[in-house]
Amino acid sequence: MGRKKSFDEQTVIKAAIAVFSEHGYTGTDVGLVCERANIGRSSFYNTFESLDALFLRALREYTASGTSLREELRTGTAPAPTLIMHRLGGELAKQCEDDKRIGCLSANTAAELGREVDAVCTILDPDRQAWLEAYGIVLERGKVEGHIRPDVDTKVHAELIHSVLAGLRIAARVMPADNVQAQASAFIEALCTPAGITALHNHMSPHTYDGKAPEHLISAEGSAQ
Repeated sequence: MGRKKSFDEQTVIKAAIAVFSEHGYTGTDVGLVCERANIGRSSFYNTFESLDALFLRALREYTASGTSLREELRTGTAPAPTLIMHRLGGELAKQCEDDKRIGCLSANTAAELGREVDAVCTILDPDRQAWLEAYGIVLERGKVEGHIRPDVDTKVHAELIHSVLAGLRIAARVMPADNVQAQASAFIEALCTPAGITALHNHMSPHTYDGKAPEHLISAEGSAQ
């Protein structure tokens, strides 16, 4: 009869996500994960078999955590530009609040491994597609509402939103937070009609992004909301 585990697997998964995000796939070893999760090597191998197995499980669970965020995008009632800004600006602000600015495990993994590992692609590809579908829904609704420019190609710009966020996540590891937010804002404003920019300004909260929204996104009226 095997011994009862003395640790919570989810605690180890959470620790693994942090370690892999910080050190990358090739820079992580079992010792780093065990140290972060405060478990012994024997416990690790009895539960996860190998570091590769843990990495794939951590990546799978990390990507699954985006399901609720995509649903918020699909069903959100705010103007489309605001929903996109909350997605990009909000995620980047959270990253910049972290002293290590580790960022996103998916983006870091894609930058490190590309398409070299089939098992990784089988996780990242469906996740990417799900995000593209969510962005596409928001863009199409924004066109109908008159907030997104009618000449915006939904498919191309859904992919561009995904790529811009991934790129800014990498840049945010070293770039000043204000610069990161300014680039996200400039990108979103370029998608908007004049009405969309006004809607974006009017719906931005002064409590967004480290206690304040980027000043150029808030109109005089909107800043009081």
